[in-house]
Amino acid sequence: MDPTEALPDDALANILRRLLPCELAASRCVRKAWCAVVDAHGLMRPHILPSSVRGLFVNYIDYERPRFFARPTTKRPAINGDLGFLPGYNTHFKPIVDHCNGLLIYGTDWEFCVVNPATRRWERLPRLDASNYNTYLAFDPAVSPNYQVFAIPLVPKKIIPVEHVPDKKPKKPSQFSEPYGLLELFSLLEDASALKDFEEECEDRPSELSTEQTIEEDDLTAISAPSPIKCSGKQEDPDDLVGWPPSSWMLDMFSSSTKQWQKKPFVREGEALETMASVRLDRLKPTSWGPRWRYGVYWEGALYVHCRGAFVVRLLLQDGKYQLVKTPIDIEESKHAEPYLGKSEKGVYFATIQQHEYQLRVWILNESGGQMSWELKHHIDLSPCATIYLDQPKGIEKTWFLYGDDNDEGGTNKMLVDENLEWNSEDDNVLNIEDDYEDFYSHVSILGFHPYKEIVFLEVSSFKGVAYHLNSSKVQYLGKLRPKDYYHGHSNGIYESFPYTPCMVGELSECA
Repeated sequence: MDPTEALPDDALANILRRLLPCELAASRCVRKAWCAVVDAHGLMRPHILPSSVRGLFVNYIDYERPRFFARPTTKRPAINGDLGFLPGYNTHFKPIVDHCNGLLIYGTDWEFCVVNPATRRWERLPRLDASNYNTYLAFDPAVSPNYQVFAIPLVPKKIIPVEHVPDKKPKKPSQFSEPYGLLELFSLLEDASALKDFEEECEDRPSELSTEQTIEEDDLTAISAPSPIKCSGKQEDPDDLVGWPPSSWMLDMFSSSTKQWQKKPFVREGEALETMASVRLDRLKPTSWGPRWRYGVYWEGALYVHCRGAFVVRLLLQDGKYQLVKTPIDIEESKHAEPYLGKSEKGVYFATIQQHEYQLRVWILNESGGQMSWELKHHIDLSPCATIYLDQPKGIEKTWFLYGDDNDEGGTNKMLVDENLEWNSEDDNVLNIEDDYEDFYSHVSILGFHPYKEIVFLEVSSFKGVAYHLNSSKVQYLGKLRPKDYYHGHSNGIYESFPYTPCMVGELSECA
């Protein structure tokens, strides 16, 4: 008889809790009763679920692959930031487009892959027969090893009807019978130069236009075909007055449990906040050097997506419903404030940085009482840390590093095994802003929020990473973000970044 059978479940759980992670995992295979106790008490969760930030995956503008900005640590598993086993990773300029609880989406509309860097497992998604969409992950390893990918469509392109232009120019009517009289001939000679200009202009025009034409999303002007004699005015489009998103929104969703894309309907709760026309006033993309604008957040069973049109969509995945939340800044202000949606210690966060003034504002989404509203929690002047040159900060002993960039400054992969270089997220590399630093004015970008602490990661001083503690204003220097082989040009910059929290859960079919 097994003596442990006489023990109460709580007592057995206290014994098993003392085992090392690998021994605890092995104990689940010894007896069914032990396996049930381990699972019922969640003993494996601290070892396999996301619990710490191990770095940031970064996409650069006009650079061939994402890079992993790694935090020095002795924790296991050791994260190999080189994802070269993914299709086209080192050559095809494909980005990482989302992260959720240890899983990444990598690729473009033509081919997406979901990958777990901690387990080195991945799988390719089936091709989606759609265009003009962004993909977002929904994954909670504490609930299920399965994940979902949602394709959120952009605002539909505007279809503009245009007038049909006749193939032949109309013949000028004459008050004289054939043949022309002298009076008409003299009149034509006087207008010869005007007629010549008119004919040249008509020759440059296409002889025929299609009955409808698609224009780019950022083009707000309704284009109509001018007639040879008189240009028509702007045509009214009834679709411009339609609310967006629609009251019943059909989204494409990939489920790892079925391994296929399927249609999932969502019904809107409440009224639309914007029309198609007003949404198009919001630029589709930032300027060429700026960071990405619109991120997604998965939080407590809901997917939050920052959409074009200055609002956030809250998708209730189990209920098949969605809600709209107006962002705390409008479309006009977002052109200069660089909005960012993320999650941190207290839930869903929204932040902006007012460039040139270096003003950081952080809101938290309050969902209590069935109402959703943004509460401004922090308004911070970043000038003290954003206007100094941090090429060689004083008193810095260890830094984060770009995986694969071995150098003499400690940025080497050996940092993963050196116990003296374990990163302390509270005390290491705290900058003394009062030191005599050289002035340096540069762009400041949000790299992401720490998911478990009120810390925001920032890029300052041209490709230098810092961690800013929102409650204490403490600034920690992280390291240099520029890859050694990144060419120098005016368009250089970081486009997207994702704080990475490793997870040992996730059923993916391929192994590196």
